[in-house]
Amino acid sequence: MEEIEMTARQIRMGLRFLKHLTHRVRPYEVTAQLWNSCDGRCVYCRCPEVETGLMTTEEWGSIIRALGSLGTLRIKFQGGEPTLRPDFGALVREARRAGMVTAVISNGLRIAAHPELLDSLDETVISLDSVRPEVNDELRGKGAYEGAVKAIDLSLARGIKTFVNMALSRRNFEDLEPMLSYCEAKGIRMNAQPIKFGVKYYDDEARKIALAPDEIRRTYRRMADWKKRGRAMMFSPSSYLKSAEWPDLTRNTMRSPGPSECIAGKFYFHINPDGDIIPCIPHGAEFSPKNVLKDGLVEALKHTESHNCGACWSPYLNERRLLYGLNLSAIRGFLKRG
Repeated sequence: MEEIEMTARQIRMGLRFLKHLTHRVRPYEVTAQLWNSCDGRCVYCRCPEVETGLMTTEEWGSIIRALGSLGTLRIKFQGGEPTLRPDFGALVREARRAGMVTAVISNGLRIAAHPELLDSLDETVISLDSVRPEVNDELRGKGAYEGAVKAIDLSLARGIKTFVNMALSRRNFEDLEPMLSYCEAKGIRMNAQPIKFGVKYYDDEARKIALAPDEIRRTYRRMADWKKRGRAMMFSPSSYLKSAEWPDLTRNTMRSPGPSECIAGKFYFHINPDGDIIPCIPHGAEFSPKNVLKDGLVEALKHTESHNCGACWSPYLNERRLLYGLNLSAIRGFLKRG
């Protein structure tokens, strides 16, 4: 049997998990969407056009400290482009002081220009859609390739856990395995997510580049096979195969006939820029969120448990479901990722 060495960080996270396991609310993982503003211009994304209220630095700081006291293991900052916020560094440092693993999803442009933004980060997820600069920049905007690649190299040079996320479409479909080879040469893992139109932040005008359902199924089976063969895909074969077997790829989610068994809203939460707390961005629940500023953090977290979104085709969330369900394969994958 393969031996896996646990890191000090993993041991610390495991002990923190057990300490808070019996608590009423357990926000083990939180995505913090700081705002929708972005310096990229992805052809499939309308996030910068979605208007929203914004919380202040002080309000975010108070929330982060409270999450720390509730046992949050990992916080992932996202946007838009979260590194554009002037207080990004301060909020990451606040999360680090609160004992959390700090992560960011970024296009890399601002990190490339300001490497100090990496100072208090434990993980970076850099968006890169093609190993061909001209294709990547056609999809994500001029200069996006250079910024992402530089950010990846800066992150690796600092010893930060670094990942690549690829938004997969008809335009870059042939780049999937070359991207995997690129990541393997860098010693990092990747995920490729077929673009899901019909959800809040994706632009329906770009539907012409969407993959067909049979292409999506073949892609997920291919990624599951790569993972079985030890290649550098981020998630387990089970998570990719569940996505491949999703019955209707025109629907992103399925509602539950009763209370949801999904980990989103129980162990995993998403905080919107205005303070609304939801299970996750793509949820399809009949659900009116409570707001952390108006209702308080604990009350908003408790309320989020009551949603009725039962399942989705996201490998990321399905992997989390396995992990928090103490699935041995998912735990081994977590330990390998460090």
